[in-house]
Amino acid sequence: MKDKPLRERREEKESRRSKKKRRSVMYAAIVVGVIIIGMSIFFVYSSDQAKMRGQAFGKALEYVQEDLRKHTHSFDSKISMFKQGDIKKDEFLGFAEKHENEMEKIILRYNNLQIPQPFVSAIELFKLSAETQLESDRYMIEWIRTGDETAHIRSDSLLQQSFEYEMAALSEFKLIQGQKNP
Repeated sequence: MKDKPLRERREEKESRRSKKKRRSVMYAAIVVGVIIIGMSIFFVYSSDQAKMRGQAFGKALEYVQEDLRKHTHSFDSKISMFKQGDIKKDEFLGFAEKHENEMEKIILRYNNLQIPQPFVSAIELFKLSAETQLESDRYMIEWIRTGDETAHIRSDSLLQQSFEYEMAALSEFKLIQGQKNP
């Protein structure tokens, strides 16, 4: 090495440094590229997962609301049948007991929903509507059991209140849904 002139040794040293520098820059560029690609995949995946959770929530809510509608319609039909004399009081009261149990189960299903934060207040209103509907049904059952007109009036009043909660819930739900899907 001592045979080589000083100038050549410096040039070789600089050449090795510039190769190392280029390799370092290349490795840094590769690492940055991998990070960018990884983050892109993560964000797309997260977005897809959020969309899937939102769809699952929507379906679960739809099932709860549909079951609630079916039971309410069935109860209203039995009331009409009782008023027309098509079923006896004991038969109606037996049905009414089952109806109360089913309604309580449906209302509990609201607690099991995986609710996205923006929809919490709308779901609370849906649940309040269902609870008020059940309370109205209980007063209707009391009216049929006892003939007490104040129970019938209270049932009608609660039914109206339940309807108002339902409309408020729907309005809020649609408003939030519109903000999510402009």
